[in-house]
Amino acid sequence: MKKSLLSLGLIFAALAAQAQSMFIQDINGRPIFENGYTEIEGSPYLNDAWSRGTVKAKHNGKTYELAKMRYDLYKDELEYEENQKPYRFGNEITEFVTNDGIFRSGFPATESLTARTFYQVLYDGNVKLLKRNTVRIQTEKLYSSATQTKRFMKEDALYLFKNGTVTRLKKDKKALLDVLGDKQTELEAFIKDQKLKLSKEEDVMKVLEKYEGQ
Repeated sequence: MKKSLLSLGLIFAALAAQAQSMFIQDINGRPIFENGYTEIEGSPYLNDAWSRGTVKAKHNGKTYELAKMRYDLYKDELEYEENQKPYRFGNEITEFVTNDGIFRSGFPATESLTARTFYQVLYDGNVKLLKRNTVRIQTEKLYSSATQTKRFMKEDALYLFKNGTVTRLKKDKKALLDVLGDKQTELEAFIKDQKLKLSKEEDVMKVLEKYEGQ
């Protein structure tokens, strides 16, 4: 069975069944009283559109369904709406699922990232392919103008979780095979035969499926 997370329809169906009509009153986010992004161009969200999805509570491990949610990349927090009021989850949840995929925290710290950091889980096997979506604020000043413009700039990076360690992954063959550490001859032949381009996330997932014997 492939563990590549490509069919979100099936994921939502499974998680909705698991939720079994549990409601969000068992877990509380904090209310949002103002929008601090009004003077910044662009969007801090992975996707501006609200999405139905699920969250997993840290304190009891249960899954809850939400009608409207979206991921704030800048603050690395999930925003949701209930009774027409906006709220945010921070450390209260360990996983959430939206139309954009599965996002999970709890991985070991690496670089400037901590166990509270959310990654998008692209491949969920013994070895996991993770994607860290971020946004930063870039300040620009037009020539011969005293006015500064601030805008959100989106970035992403791939990581591999293997044997309890998170390693940043360059999008090339050598970097991937070095992190995997074994089966290199077999995997090199597979990459060549399948004409895979490891700059593509879907091709990296195919290599991981081969590595794990899928």
